[in-house]
Amino acid sequence: MIQSIQTTLDTLLKDHAEHLDTRAILIDHDAISRAPEVLKAHFDTTSPWLLVVDENTWNVAGEKLSQELDKQDISWSKFALSDHPDHPHPVCDDNTIAQLKDHLTSHTFGAVIAVGSGTINDVVKKATSLIDTPCACVATAPSMNGFTSKIAAVLSKGVKTTIPAQAPLVVIADLDVMMESPERMIASGLGDLISKPVSNADWQLSALLNDTFHSEEAMVVIELGAKMLDNVAPTLQHKDPNAMAGLLGSLMVSGLAMSIAGSSSPASGGEHLISHYMDMTGYAHLLPFDFHGCQVGVGTLTTALFYEKLFAMDPASIDIDAAKARLASWDEHDALLKERFGVLHHAVREHAINAYPSEEDIERRLGRLQQNWDEVKTKVSRTLRTSDSIEQELRAAHGPVRFSDLGLTRERATEAVVYSKDIRNRYTILHLVWELGLLEQWADEALEKLF
Repeated sequence: MIQSIQTTLDTLLKDHAEHLDTRAILIDHDAISRAPEVLKAHFDTTSPWLLVVDENTWNVAGEKLSQELDKQDISWSKFALSDHPDHPHPVCDDNTIAQLKDHLTSHTFGAVIAVGSGTINDVVKKATSLIDTPCACVATAPSMNGFTSKIAAVLSKGVKTTIPAQAPLVVIADLDVMMESPERMIASGLGDLISKPVSNADWQLSALLNDTFHSEEAMVVIELGAKMLDNVAPTLQHKDPNAMAGLLGSLMVSGLAMSIAGSSSPASGGEHLISHYMDMTGYAHLLPFDFHGCQVGVGTLTTALFYEKLFAMDPASIDIDAAKARLASWDEHDALLKERFGVLHHAVREHAINAYPSEEDIERRLGRLQQNWDEVKTKVSRTLRTSDSIEQELRAAHGPVRFSDLGLTRERATEAVVYSKDIRNRYTILHLVWELGLLEQWADEALEKLF
């Protein structure tokens, strides 16, 4: 199975090269020992290579990588990311990106290698993109799907958002390192992937109601990644190398699909907004939050329930005039945002104002939904899965399935579902349900099950 996944990835990189930054992906046992030969094919060896790490990733993979570079007489230096002032780990935020960028501009490096997964990879992808320097990634945990994407998840001005970056030229994933990852981080990787059936539904929903871009080419790639997850969840926590290779392959494919589509839409819908809300309020107010993918998994259960409720409706019950009448002025909504977001209000406002609808927007969207109900239901349901089937798979991988599992109170869980639509200018099931006047009601009903 490992070789089959590698072959599929090699084929995707070749067939879609015009859309991709990534030129090589290696998933195998003892892959770090082979990293120098793969990296040398893409990077200059006449200047030192910079290994970007934190304390944990240095111990997990960075030190071994440095030893392999020494064997090949490749000069290197180490840049350790600083911990966030209020949290015992680095954060991908504006300040951390600026620190790495400053270091890169004051030295000459033949390669910049992120030794890590979510945070470190995002910091390196964004910082190197600002100075047009290529990068690579040696992964340390299968915890998220951004390895090969052209975006970075950044806490910018207090708001968790995704911004353009560059994908690594090379990604190395050592199965022996990955299988030693903490159980929660493995479950996080599955949680990030399990959102795809619902995030793709959001992507299709927006295309049908808003005429936004949708790519069948990217959808074909996504479905290849989904097949890699078949029967993976039950054996992930047993350190099965084939299951780990399936998870890693699907994570890589998800990032490639985002690059092919030119946005994170294939892999990020309303469920990701719920997770980003937890992150940003966690950092701003020193409140509990979990790994990104763990939060996404629970958010996916929520939005999957919303789709079940939506398509159980009678379209004749949609009252467009009532929806228009409920629409507050922007100034009234802005005052509500200030009450809800406090110190984050100014940063959130920049996103919310671009997404706030007019009466004409609501009439157009709800009119299309009502008039083309069967078509919308058929196309949007193409990728959807039931919330029960998603929950079973998350449980099989020992992943969290309730907001309380993430350390949230019932009140904060409600806020994450109801408030999160305003942090991103992207139309999702959360926005549609709000326009239908049902968001708070359905959030309460979902949390009866999911809290």
